Amino acid sequence: MIDIRRATPGDAAALLALQLRLDEESSFMLLQPGERAPSPSPSPSPSFVLLGMADEGVAAGYVEVEVLPYARARRTGYVVMGVRAAYAGQGLGRRLLDRAAQEARAAGMARLELTVMTHNQRALGLYLSCGYQVEGLRRSALDVDGRRVDEYYMGLLLEV
Repeated sequence: MIDIRRATPGDAAALLALQLRLDEESSFMLLQPGERAPSPSPSPSPSFVLLGMADEGVAAGYVEVEVLPYARARRTGYVVMGVRAAYAGQGLGRRLLDRAAQEARAAGMARLELTVMTHNQRALGLYLSCGYQVEGLRRSALDVDGRRVDEYYMGLLLEV
Protein backbone atom coordinates (compact mmCIF):
# COMPACT_ATOMS: atom_id res chain seq x y z
CA MET A 1 0.00 0.00 0.00
CA ILE A 2 1.25 3.50 -0.80
CA ASP A 3 0.62 6.24 1.74
CA ILE A 4 0.05 9.74 0.37
CA ARG A 5 1.13 12.60 2.63
CA ARG A 6 2.48 16.12 2.45
CA ALA A 7 6.23 16.19 1.83
CA THR A 8 8.46 17.60 4.58
CA PRO A 9 11.97 19.05 4.44
CA GLY A 10 13.23 15.63 5.53
CA ASP A 11 11.92 14.20 2.25
CA ALA A 12 14.14 16.41 0.07
CA ALA A 13 16.70 13.71 -0.76
CA ALA A 14 14.02 11.12 -1.57
CA LEU A 15 12.14 13.62 -3.74
CA LEU A 16 15.26 14.60 -5.67
CA ALA A 17 16.12 10.92 -6.21
CA LEU A 18 12.58 10.31 -7.51
CA GLN A 19 12.72 13.30 -9.85
CA LEU A 20 16.12 12.25 -11.20
CA ARG A 21 14.80 8.74 -11.83
CA LEU A 22 11.69 10.10 -13.58
CA ASP A 23 13.86 12.31 -15.79
CA GLU A 24 15.66 9.12 -16.90
CA GLU A 25 12.55 6.94 -17.27
CA SER A 26 10.11 9.27 -18.99
CA SER A 27 10.22 11.59 -21.96
CA PHE A 28 7.02 13.22 -20.67
CA MET A 29 8.79 15.17 -17.90
CA LEU A 30 9.87 18.74 -18.67
CA LEU A 31 13.49 18.20 -17.65
CA GLN A 32 15.83 15.96 -19.59
CA PRO A 33 18.33 13.66 -17.87
CA GLY A 34 21.09 15.75 -16.29
CA GLU A 35 19.20 19.06 -16.17
CA ARG A 36 18.06 18.56 -12.57
CA ALA A 37 21.57 18.18 -11.17
CA PRO A 38 21.89 19.72 -7.69
CA SER A 39 24.15 22.49 -9.05
CA PRO A 40 23.85 22.60 -12.84
CA SER A 41 26.13 24.95 -14.67
CA PRO A 42 23.90 27.73 -15.93
CA SER A 43 23.70 28.11 -19.69
CA PRO A 44 23.15 31.50 -21.27
CA SER A 45 19.47 32.40 -21.20
CA PRO A 46 17.69 33.69 -24.29
CA SER A 47 15.34 35.69 -21.99
CA PHE A 48 15.28 39.44 -22.53
CA VAL A 49 13.54 42.71 -21.63
CA LEU A 50 12.83 45.57 -24.04
CA LEU A 51 12.12 49.04 -22.69
CA GLY A 52 10.21 51.85 -24.43
CA MET A 53 11.68 55.16 -23.30
CA ALA A 54 9.87 58.45 -23.90
CA ASP A 55 11.73 61.60 -24.98
CA GLU A 56 11.77 62.97 -21.45
CA GLY A 57 13.63 59.87 -20.19
CA VAL A 58 10.50 58.27 -18.72
CA ALA A 59 9.95 54.55 -19.14
CA ALA A 60 6.69 54.38 -21.11
CA GLY A 61 6.37 50.62 -21.57
CA TYR A 62 8.18 47.32 -21.60
CA VAL A 63 7.99 43.76 -22.83
CA GLU A 64 9.73 40.86 -21.13
CA VAL A 65 10.26 37.47 -22.73
CA GLU A 66 11.12 34.80 -20.17
CA VAL A 67 12.46 31.42 -21.27
CA LEU A 68 12.73 28.39 -19.01
CA PRO A 69 16.31 27.10 -18.73
CA TYR A 70 15.41 23.55 -19.80
CA ALA A 71 16.26 22.13 -23.24
CA ARG A 72 12.71 21.02 -24.00
CA ALA A 73 11.30 24.51 -23.30
CA ARG A 74 14.05 26.80 -24.59
CA ARG A 75 12.29 27.55 -27.89
CA THR A 76 9.24 29.06 -26.13
CA GLY A 77 9.16 32.51 -24.56
CA TYR A 78 6.53 33.71 -22.10
CA VAL A 79 5.60 37.35 -22.74
CA VAL A 80 4.68 39.95 -20.11
CA MET A 81 4.18 43.53 -21.19
CA GLY A 82 2.80 46.82 -20.00
CA VAL A 83 2.37 50.35 -21.33
CA ARG A 84 1.66 53.35 -19.11
CA ALA A 85 -1.80 54.88 -19.60
CA ALA A 86 -0.33 58.20 -20.77
CA TYR A 87 1.35 56.42 -23.70
CA ALA A 88 -1.49 54.05 -24.65
CA GLY A 89 -2.99 54.22 -28.12
CA GLN A 90 0.20 55.51 -29.74
CA GLY A 91 1.45 52.23 -31.19
CA LEU A 92 4.01 51.53 -28.48
CA GLY A 93 2.51 48.16 -27.56
CA ARG A 94 2.59 46.97 -31.17
CA ARG A 95 6.18 48.18 -31.59
CA LEU A 96 7.24 46.38 -28.42
CA LEU A 97 5.54 43.13 -29.49
CA ASP A 98 6.96 43.33 -33.03
CA ARG A 99 10.47 43.91 -31.71
CA ALA A 100 10.07 41.09 -29.16
CA ALA A 101 9.11 38.71 -31.99
CA GLN A 102 12.17 39.83 -34.00
CA GLU A 103 14.48 39.30 -31.01
CA ALA A 104 12.90 35.92 -30.25
CA ARG A 105 13.36 34.74 -33.85
CA ALA A 106 16.99 35.87 -33.79
CA ALA A 107 17.48 33.85 -30.58
CA GLY A 108 16.08 30.75 -32.28
CA MET A 109 12.73 30.67 -30.52
CA ALA A 110 9.78 29.07 -32.28
CA ARG A 111 6.93 30.32 -30.11
CA LEU A 112 5.81 33.18 -27.88
CA GLU A 113 2.92 32.86 -25.45
CA LEU A 114 1.06 35.05 -23.00
CA THR A 115 -2.10 35.34 -20.96
CA VAL A 116 -4.61 38.19 -21.01
CA MET A 117 -7.69 38.82 -18.87
CA THR A 118 -10.74 38.07 -20.99
CA HIS A 119 -12.31 41.47 -20.27
CA ASN A 120 -9.17 43.38 -21.38
CA GLN A 121 -10.52 43.98 -24.87
CA ARG A 122 -7.90 46.55 -25.82
CA ALA A 123 -4.98 44.19 -25.12
CA LEU A 124 -6.81 41.22 -26.64
CA GLY A 125 -7.33 43.21 -29.86
CA LEU A 126 -3.65 44.16 -29.93
CA TYR A 127 -2.47 40.58 -29.45
CA LEU A 128 -4.85 39.25 -32.11
CA SER A 129 -3.73 41.95 -34.57
CA CYS A 130 -0.09 40.95 -33.94
CA GLY A 131 -0.84 37.35 -34.90
CA TYR A 132 -1.38 35.75 -31.51
CA GLN A 133 -4.20 33.21 -31.36
CA VAL A 134 -6.39 32.22 -28.42
CA GLU A 135 -5.38 28.67 -27.52
CA GLY A 136 -7.32 28.19 -24.34
CA LEU A 137 -9.27 29.62 -21.44
CA ARG A 138 -7.95 29.68 -17.88
CA ARG A 139 -11.17 29.83 -15.85
CA SER A 140 -11.04 31.76 -12.56
CA ALA A 141 -7.28 32.11 -12.97
CA LEU A 142 -6.91 35.35 -11.02
CA ASP A 143 -8.49 37.26 -8.15
CA VAL A 144 -8.80 40.93 -9.09
CA ASP A 145 -10.53 43.42 -6.80
CA GLY A 146 -12.33 40.63 -4.97
CA ARG A 147 -13.66 38.83 -8.02
CA ARG A 148 -12.54 35.83 -10.04
CA VAL A 149 -11.23 36.65 -13.48
CA ASP A 150 -10.77 34.38 -16.50
CA GLU A 151 -7.74 34.61 -18.76
CA TYR A 152 -7.14 33.63 -22.35
CA TYR A 153 -3.98 31.69 -23.06
CA MET A 154 -2.55 32.94 -26.36
CA GLY A 155 0.31 31.84 -28.60
CA LEU A 156 2.25 33.08 -31.60
CA LEU A 157 4.20 30.65 -33.77
CA LEU A 158 7.36 32.29 -35.09
CA GLU A 159 8.79 31.54 -38.51
CA VAL A 160 12.41 30.80 -37.78
